[in-house]
Amino acid sequence: MSEVLDPGIHTFSVPAKELIFEYVVRRPFTEKEDPRNIIVVQCPGWGLGSQYLQNGLQGLWTPEGHTSPAVTSGYTVIFFHSRGTDGSSQPLASQMSSMPDLASDLEDLRQHLHLEQYPVLLGHSNGGAIALGYAEMYPSRVSKLVLLDHQLVGFRDKRLLQLEATRIDPRYQVAWDSVPDRHTESDEEFTASVRGMWPLCFFDPKQYVPELLRDIGDRKLSGWCHQAQGRCDKKLLHPMQMVERLRDVQAETLIIFGRDDMICGIGIGERTAKDIPSARLITYSECGHFPWIEKREQTILDIRKFIARKTSISLRM
Repeated sequence: MSEVLDPGIHTFSVPAKELIFEYVVRRPFTEKEDPRNIIVVQCPGWGLGSQYLQNGLQGLWTPEGHTSPAVTSGYTVIFFHSRGTDGSSQPLASQMSSMPDLASDLEDLRQHLHLEQYPVLLGHSNGGAIALGYAEMYPSRVSKLVLLDHQLVGFRDKRLLQLEATRIDPRYQVAWDSVPDRHTESDEEFTASVRGMWPLCFFDPKQYVPELLRDIGDRKLSGWCHQAQGRCDKKLLHPMQMVERLRDVQAETLIIFGRDDMICGIGIGERTAKDIPSARLITYSECGHFPWIEKREQTILDIRKFIARKTSISLRM
C-alpha cells in the first residue's frame, strides 16, 4: 500500500503555492480491506477542522452493526485540512482564501495521492461548498460526490429570512441572547461566539449540542480563517459562478439535508439537486445542520448505500 494512505497524519508541500497541506487518514484495521476504496472528506475552510467529522463519520470506516454485504465494507477515509487550519499553512496573502482557491487545493491533494480521480468526495456545510466547487472546476476528476447540508456560494435560501421567528422559540433563546455579545477579535472570542450559536444548528439542541461539543473537543477556532474566507468569497469577481456551473458537475451526486437546517437552508439542496444532472436529494424531518448527529444511523446507511457499488480507482504507480 502506498505510504500516502498509511493511517495517521500526513503533510505535503506545493511549492508553486508556497503552502504545506495536512490530511488525516483513517481506515479499517482488517488486512482484507482494499485501501483504494477511498472517501476524501473536505473540511470547512473557516477553521472548524476535522475532529468533529472524524468522530461523527467513523461509521464509514468502521461498520456499525450493518448486516447487508453492500454496507459492511470499511473505507479508507481521508480528512483534508484547508489552508490555514491545523497543520495546513496560511497563504501569504489573506485574499487567497476564496472558495475557488480552496477548491483548487483539492487538485493538489489528488495529485499527491496519485489518483486519476476521486472515487468519493464528501463535504459538509462550507466543506461541501469547497467539494462542490472542485467538482465544477474539475468535472472529470470526481466519480461520486456527497454533500451534507452544504453551502452554495452566491445563493441564499429565502426561507432563512424567517429565522427571526425562532427568537421566541425557547429552544433557541439562549443562542439568540448571545448574539449581541459576539466578539471575534481573538481566537478565544471567536470560539466562544460560535459555541453560543450551536443551538441554532439543531432541531433538538438540548439533546444534541452536547454531542457536537464532545465531537469538537477543546479545539480553538481560527478567527483568521473565518474572516479571510468570508472576505474573499464576498469579493469574488463572479459571485454566482458556483450556482451557474452546477450543470458542469459530472459526478453522481448524493445531497443530504435536514429539513430544519437554519444555517444553510433546504432550498440550497433543492436548487443543487435541480441543476446537477445526476443528483439525488434525501431530506430528514426533525433534523438540522448535522444530519449524522440527529439522524446518525440513517445518514451513515444512506451514504454507504450510495457508494457501495462504486468502482475503485487504481493508484498511479
